[in-house]
Amino acid sequence: MNLWLGLAGTLAGTIGGLLLYVASPQQQLRAAGPWPTRHAWWPGTLLVLLSLLALWPLLAPLEAIASWSVLLMLVWSLAPFLGAWRARVRAGRSA
Repeated sequence: MNLWLGLAGTLAGTIGGLLLYVASPQQQLRAAGPWPTRHAWWPGTLLVLLSLLALWPLLAPLEAIASWSVLLMLVWSLAPFLGAWRARVRAGRSA
């Protein structure tokens, strides 16, 4: 049970962080730009909060918040590099 809850929390945090990055106007992961809806940040926010709720019973409260913050920082640090790489690959194909 604890393993599955930890994996679910990690996966929800990773996907939520990516969804929040894709909702930003300067992202380069999607070729079409950010999500066209006005409230594009809702799905990512819900998944990120669900991630924290999944990690909360596994760890002490301070440890859960710290690991959750580190996970989000990791996702938000890698996402711009993945977006730049995808934009470069797309530009290479079209040229």
